Amino acid sequence: MVANLKPRKMRFGLSEGMVLAAGPGKDEIYILEPHAGAKPGMRVM
Repeated sequence: MVANLKPRKMRFGLSEGMVLAAGPGKDEIYILEPHAGAKPGMRVM
């Protein structure tokens, strides 16, 4: 769970995090982690 996002009001309630993953699919999916110095609201690149 990435929790360095600014809280955002969504239809279902307040969202404060996101799971980030990347890969070609099927069995090759990798969970991404933010840098230790990441601050709330920073962009993911």
